[in-house]
Amino acid sequence: MDCEVCGRRIIGKPYRVSIEDVVVSVCERCSSLGYRLKEVYRAAPAEELFDMPELVEEYPKLIRQARERLGLKQEELAKRLLERVSVVKKLEAGDLRPDERLTRKLQRVLNVRLTE
Repeated sequence: MDCEVCGRRIIGKPYRVSIEDVVVSVCERCSSLGYRLKEVYRAAPAEELFDMPELVEEYPKLIRQARERLGLKQEELAKRLLERVSVVKKLEAGDLRPDERLTRKLQRVLNVRLTE
């Protein structure tokens, strides 16, 4: 991982720093340029980024069918997902492609597989 301020390769753990209300990941040297946040995180290896499963093409239809199979209204599904109703409507219409986090929630709540 590279420092978002100086561009050097970060050896060890990156620091999360707030510089002018922007949170960035920086090396230890650049961490003194802003307010150092308490959390320190480990970046995911590059291979993990490419191993994310691909969303199936017919995900809108699968989401709607699974919701109906469970006898849920769009509003009820939204509550279970802790999302807005508009998100559920857009997902079922195919106007919104769920990110990895939302895909996992959908699969857990609806008990359906949305990835290949």
